[in-house]
Amino acid sequence: MADEQTVPGSGPEGDHQGAPTDQSAGTGDEHQGEAESKPEGDQAEDVNAEHAARVAAEKRAESAEAEAARLRRANAAQKGTDLDALRDEIRQEFTAQLVRAELRAAAAGKLRDPADALALLDVAALAGDGGDIDTAAVAAAVDQLVKDKPYLAAETTGAAAWGDVGAGPRSSATPEPATPLDRLRRAFGPN
Repeated sequence: MADEQTVPGSGPEGDHQGAPTDQSAGTGDEHQGEAESKPEGDQAEDVNAEHAARVAAEKRAESAEAEAARLRRANAAQKGTDLDALRDEIRQEFTAQLVRAELRAAAAGKLRDPADALALLDVAALAGDGGDIDTAAVAAAVDQLVKDKPYLAAETTGAAAWGDVGAGPRSSATPEPATPLDRLRRAFGPN
C-alpha cells in the first residue's frame, strides 16, 4: 500500500504544475476564449440565466425596500405612543418629587426627622390628578402621622418644655447690695 502514495510532480496532475489551469485566477483571457468556443445555444442559455438572476435580484431589492418603508412607517407610528408614555412617566416622576419636597416642608417643624414622613407616608396617594399637589392633604397626613406615632414628633424648645428655672442673666429693678452683709439682710430681713 505504501507503493500507491503519490509524490508531487508524478502522474498526470504533476505535468501541469506551473501552468495555469481553468480553475485558477488568471487575467480573464482564458475565460474569454471559452465563451468564443461555446456553441450559440450555450451562450444564449448563459445570457438568459444571467437575465433571470438579475430580474430576481431586482425583485428582492424592491421587496426589501418596500419592507423597510413599511417598517419605518410602523416604527414612526409606534414612536408617537412611546413618546406619550415617556411624557407620562416623566410627569409622574416630577410630581412625585414635588410631593416629596412638600412633605419635607410640612414635616420640618413637626417631626424630628422630616425623612420619616417620606418613609412612612404614601407619596403616590398625596399626588393629585394632573400633577397637582393638595397641600392640605399633605399637612393632614403629617398631622395624622404625629398623632399615630408621637415618638416621631419634634421636641419643643427648652424654654417651653422646662419653663423658667432661674438660670442665666437677669435684669432687676433693685441694685445689687454692695456688701455681703447687705445681701444677707435683704435675703433674711423683713420685707
